[in-house]
Amino acid sequence: MADTMTIKTNNVPRDVLFWYELTDAERAEFDYLDSEVAQSDASFFRYRGVVYDLGEFSRIDKTVAPHPQRQGWEAWDGYMSDSFFSGILIRYVEDCDRVIIATYYC
Repeated sequence: MADTMTIKTNNVPRDVLFWYELTDAERAEFDYLDSEVAQSDASFFRYRGVVYDLGEFSRIDKTVAPHPQRQGWEAWDGYMSDSFFSGILIRYVEDCDRVIIATYYC
């Protein structure tokens, strides 16, 4: 029996945010962005009460994405695992001004 992966999304685009758009408390979560250059190059999004740094996502290579254990990933641009069995997928839309988020799990 093959393992299956479930991908769930509501297809709601979320704004890509920049450093100056984060609250002071949100900025404190990204203390590794410790220079003006790093801060100005960073981009983020809010999802389920958490702010994510898009720079922490791994890019999905479309040429190897159609994989038996990652079915459906070819429709997404990046991922971040939160465990061995689950994580978040992102897809850029609207000229990369917004992202659609999905969760995946096995």
